[in-house]
Amino acid sequence: MSPQIPPMPTPPKPDSGAGGHGSQPIYSRADDLIFFNVALRAQLAADAAGLTHAAAGMRHYLANSGDDFTISPDEAMNDLPGLKDWADKVVTHAVSQVANNPANHNQTVAFTSEWLDYYISQEASQDWFLAMAGVEVSATGVVTTTPAESGGRPRISMSYQVHLFDRYNWDGGKAVEILGIEITDARMGALHTAGLAKEFDQYGTSTAQQFEGELPVTGTLDLPGPAGGRGGTRSDPSR
Repeated sequence: MSPQIPPMPTPPKPDSGAGGHGSQPIYSRADDLIFFNVALRAQLAADAAGLTHAAAGMRHYLANSGDDFTISPDEAMNDLPGLKDWADKVVTHAVSQVANNPANHNQTVAFTSEWLDYYISQEASQDWFLAMAGVEVSATGVVTTTPAESGGRPRISMSYQVHLFDRYNWDGGKAVEILGIEITDARMGALHTAGLAKEFDQYGTSTAQQFEGELPVTGTLDLPGPAGGRGGTRSDPSR
């Protein structure tokens, strides 16, 4: 039986975030109760402004459950060409390690990449910046490598998936404005230590994609776009 695409690898250990949930003394929480209502208004404003992913993440945070939250790598890569290009590099590096080893030729081999950081800027997307900002990217798949013929490059046939992971917390020194409402990391993080909101893990796995072609000597494989996306090559001006 041929190997299947491996599942998402174990996510990296996140940073410590704002601190312990509910660790703030009760007597110091009055200002957090007031700001909680400000954050609720900001979430509604974000949703109304079309910042749907940012609003969804903030809504889950304010629900105070701490439950895992699903994000869509397909949607993120469709909206963020830079993230799609980074994911292509992650896949290319992982599959090259398999395909360049003659011991793996003429058989189907599973691969799992390491997690690699990617930062989403406000300029790239205000929505995804507020929803994730720094995110971890990994890829898993199965690849069959056919040896090169007379000086050519090996050909690969693979199925793969891209995985995203992020710890939703507010632990930096940043501040953003959502329709005139100022939101700072310090104030949002204090809702967690006050026990009014709760940090959580958010992650997701893309739809499976297929690729057949030569392994490049250098550079990145020109991989298909996510399901429902542009699906163009790098000559596609929409990319």
